[in-house]
Amino acid sequence: MARKPLVAGTLTEPQALRFAWAATALSAVLWALVIVAAPHQPVWAVAVATLCVVASVQYSWGLKISYRGFQEVFLIGLGVGWVLAPYGLLTGELNGFVVVQALLFGFGPMLFGLYSNTNDADGDRAAGRITVAALVPRRLNATFIIAATAAESLLITGSTLAGISPWWFPVVLAPVFLMRVAQLVIGFVMGDILRARRLAIHTHRVTVVILIAANLLAPLLLGAAV
Repeated sequence: MARKPLVAGTLTEPQALRFAWAATALSAVLWALVIVAAPHQPVWAVAVATLCVVASVQYSWGLKISYRGFQEVFLIGLGVGWVLAPYGLLTGELNGFVVVQALLFGFGPMLFGLYSNTNDADGDRAAGRITVAALVPRRLNATFIIAATAAESLLITGSTLAGISPWWFPVVLAPVFLMRVAQLVIGFVMGDILRARRLAIHTHRVTVVILIAANLLAPLLLGAAV
């Protein structure tokens, strides 16, 4: 509850709105400075960064995307954008492996968001919020989450088999596979959705740490394969 200041009453609605406007303005200024200072300014990277800044405040405000449907696509898309934009500004290029990692980063918020939506389905339905969990029966929603989890695993293994990702990619991400399976067991076998959600958040953090470490150590990993 303490992590939700509006719900806890720590902030009033006007205070929260002032903070949101200030944070949005500061974000726009900082991203503009990043683009100016970046060693490369490809049009696509500038467009993606701009789209992400604009879209980031449309989730529960503005267009209220989370109430219109396709919020699951929004969550993964925003995550993808936040990886591709800085990479493009730093390198001026793009490749398939970077796109795969961007998708993997986007899967994290989307997947733990699905567990949140499952827990909040009744309230979302009453508020007119359109999510998969609020629209379909519980069993079909569980099937959707299982399919989304499997899609993430297929992205990792499939991209490696297709030669887009290096051989070590699924190896270093083995802990993520195991944690995803544990989420499904906890959430849909044991019936503890909130615990599964917490694990999904930790899984996303572990994924990010692994990706950073693996990319930094990639030259050594590639050398080991020679």
